[in-house]
Amino acid sequence: GLAPLSIDMYLPTFPTIGKEFGANAAQIQLTLSGYMFGFTLGQLCYGPLSDRFGRRPVLLSGIALYVVMTVLCAVSINAEMLTFFRFFQAIGGGAGTVLSRAIVRDLYSGVIMARVMSLLLMLILCAPMIAPVIGGYLLVWMGWRAVFWALAICGVFASLVAIFRIKETLEPERRSSPGLISLWQGYIAVLTHRKALGYILSGGVTFGALFAFLSGAPFVFIEFYGVAPEHMGYIFTVNVFSVMFGGWINTRLVVSKGIHQMMSVGTLLLLSGSLILFVLIYFDIWGVWGAILGIIIFTLPLNMINSNAAAGALEFFPDKAGTASAVVGAIRYGSGAISGVCVGLLYNGTAIPMAAVILICSIISIIFLLTMVKN
Repeated sequence: GLAPLSIDMYLPTFPTIGKEFGANAAQIQLTLSGYMFGFTLGQLCYGPLSDRFGRRPVLLSGIALYVVMTVLCAVSINAEMLTFFRFFQAIGGGAGTVLSRAIVRDLYSGVIMARVMSLLLMLILCAPMIAPVIGGYLLVWMGWRAVFWALAICGVFASLVAIFRIKETLEPERRSSPGLISLWQGYIAVLTHRKALGYILSGGVTFGALFAFLSGAPFVFIEFYGVAPEHMGYIFTVNVFSVMFGGWINTRLVVSKGIHQMMSVGTLLLLSGSLILFVLIYFDIWGVWGAILGIIIFTLPLNMINSNAAAGALEFFPDKAGTASAVVGAIRYGSGAISGVCVGLLYNGTAIPMAAVILICSIISIIFLLTMVKN
């Protein structure tokens, strides 16, 4: 949960940071997109490294980098400096996200892995919803820099958890061979496996929909709908129940229904919810309450889609779980970075660009599933 906290705890501070640094919305959006690109790059490195050297040393190194860069974010003096340090903060933060999936794959397989992935993803998806509430109050009480000091404390706590509670799950005899050839062979194996790549792309694009919402929401709700910054976090919190309910449904049904069927149901629900959200926003039905209702509907299947997408993809690579997990994460957060940039560039003072990007991502997701994955 460390990385999603880092993405979303500072979302309510966007307008405030922009005013202090004299930066426009697009420049502040870059601090988020820069994080997403760094997060993507970091995961691509950590996956193969953990397949070679084991999960634990790579995890600890990543968290250490994260803590140092988070402190530097807290003392930044302009938007460019903040974006730079956010990029390297994300490279460190990528370790926990990619290695948590790899550790799950080391320990489980099949539909049981899908169920555990769903539980794991509940935390990963709920953290972004709860984090803005914390960030909003830290902003009001102590200023935006307090958000990064709080994240640095979280990083220290995460390092203690990793040191004292996480054991090595990849035995030496299962580790990959040294050298770049082995690294590229691992990536080629994942990227040329049609069904695995279909799962990865279909699930990854839905993160584009999620981050279109997360990156656009601060400006949409604070500036367009007039929601107070300290109250905006409650809008995210409402979605926690939707995400958790979707995850609960998946954990109950995936063992009997299977990964592919639950993935198919999830993408259909996402498309329906995204369409409802777009209609409510485009025609301004019920104002801010209509937008909140649409967001609740579209976030419900996110756990269902992404836990099964990860489990479906990693099932094919028991000996390359780190590399496969890196590709899963890179596609997810790369999609999030692109969608965040699109929302920033298209922002016109209304919620329509955000809703449109969400709808487009949901359409692309179901196309990947239908064309590349066959049960």
